[in-house]
Amino acid sequence: MHEIEVVGAAIIDGNKVLAAQRSQVMKSPLKWEFAGGKVQKGETHEAALKRELREELGIDVSVGSFIAKGTSIVDDKLVNLYVYSAQILEGVPKASEHAQIMWIDIENIMKLDWAEADLPACERILKNFM
Repeated sequence: MHEIEVVGAAIIDGNKVLAAQRSQVMKSPLKWEFAGGKVQKGETHEAALKRELREELGIDVSVGSFIAKGTSIVDDKLVNLYVYSAQILEGVPKASEHAQIMWIDIENIMKLDWAEADLPACERILKNFM
């Protein structure tokens, strides 16, 4: 089985975290996720996350600590998702590829219908917040 390395950003501001809803044309349509994307060959997780967030949300971030790894199988590919904390340095997040983005109270994080690979990070964030 082919493996894909993907990164996501848990952008936390106070008691809220930024969630992005996948569009109807993406794999796992309308599921919620941490914004990010595929790591390109020779790229670090930090560089990939900065690039993807600039492309997807129009923001520049500083990447913080590793939160959790999640996995899922999509179209006969094993997706390994590495979620990191991140802080916005410049810009206001705007959904360009996603159906919508929203700031959700961390205590309500599990009320969203998250993509499978994002769940371990959601659980860790909730545990650390409570």
